[in-house]
Amino acid sequence: MNQIDAAFVKAFLENWQQKNETIELDTIAAHPTTIALNGAEIPQTAQVNSRYGRFLYHLVKQFKPQKVLEIGMANGVSSAYIASAMATYQPESGNHTIIDPFQSTDWQGAGKHLLQRLHLDRYTQLIEHYSIHAVTQLEDAGKRFDFAFIDGNHCLDYTLADVIVADRVLNIGGLIALDDSMAYGVNIAIPYLDQHRPNLRRILLDPPAIHWLREKWFKRRRITIYQKIAEDTRGADTI
Repeated sequence: MNQIDAAFVKAFLENWQQKNETIELDTIAAHPTTIALNGAEIPQTAQVNSRYGRFLYHLVKQFKPQKVLEIGMANGVSSAYIASAMATYQPESGNHTIIDPFQSTDWQGAGKHLLQRLHLDRYTQLIEHYSIHAVTQLEDAGKRFDFAFIDGNHCLDYTLADVIVADRVLNIGGLIALDDSMAYGVNIAIPYLDQHRPNLRRILLDPPAIHWLREKWFKRRRITIYQKIAEDTRGADTI
């Protein structure tokens, strides 16, 4: 993993909108339909758009996490951006764990099929189970991760539950990225995390004035990033 500092942020902001490495993925992300596992063409909904797919791609490529945890797969677009980024520095290994209990049912296997079409499935492991159970089982098995992308159930309680279990398997120095920051219950979870989770440091990618305008005034924050700086040691008598 690379260190998150001013130089990292500067380099990321200079690079993340470059499109030359993600042309095929950007086209897939923008397409109105996708292909189910049985070969049927189905509507494509709920996917990360190409702009923030590139955001994820360049963040992962620059940070270089060795092991990635992703909660929520849907049509597999974010999974493809992440796996493609990991393949640039880990061409022979598959350390991208994806959790989605509805992949074979609600999403008709479209995410699995996309990774297969792009020959990225060998880099990934899919667990079709609820995250609160699956991540706990990964923790019991001694698994640790350097990057967690959370894009599952966006209700407040589910979002906080996903952060809690992801934090428990995240190495110190690792990143948690929350998608859809201004939607549903995620926009309530983030102020709570900012105030009450001292072991998670918010990573600001904008100067303070622009950050305030983007988040408080225009309410345009798609992905929020935290870095784990310590283990959570709060007791029962703390907030």
